[in-house]
Amino acid sequence: MPLLLHLNQELLAMAKVVSPISAKVEVVGKLKDGDYGPYRSVLFLDQSQPEGSEAAKIWKSLSDEETKPLHKGVIVQLIPAGSDKNGNVKHNIVLLDTQNTSPPTASASTTPPAIPQRPDAPPLWTDDQKRQLSAAVCDHADLFRFCLETVKGKINDLADHRDHRAIATTVYLQVLRQEPTAAITPENALKSQE
Repeated sequence: MPLLLHLNQELLAMAKVVSPISAKVEVVGKLKDGDYGPYRSVLFLDQSQPEGSEAAKIWKSLSDEETKPLHKGVIVQLIPAGSDKNGNVKHNIVLLDTQNTSPPTASASTTPPAIPQRPDAPPLWTDDQKRQLSAAVCDHADLFRFCLETVKGKINDLADHRDHRAIATTVYLQVLRQEPTAAITPENALKSQE
């Protein structure tokens, strides 16, 4: 079998493994104490499965911090990110429904309360910090664009551009999770392609 054909088949198999799941938050449980610290059980419903089916239910145990933006009705994308020691699929959770991320409140007012500003308060960022932050954002955007273009080039037979974006997001996150000694920074990843 030619090497290129073999690589394309491996990439297609990998694409199926990392296909994201569009899901809706159904339940965010109460905070519980577990062996590894406090957690909340969250039920996601896979929107590609028949409503009410067992196959649609995806339960996750998440930290209190991870559940802050989640409440019933929020739409998310669950991107497979390996598996735990028991073989259960781990997911990166990406909020898709950004307008529905704050929990419903009993208040009739839709105007957020004003945040008082002290006139003598120091600026949030210094000019040097703003430049560094701007450079880091640009570097990460360049790295993500590189991941997306590479995925499009390697897996060009996917019909939907959202599949390319989801796979590129997974690749980008995996690159960022590498050990610091082996990490590919946005700068050297792009320089190696020149």
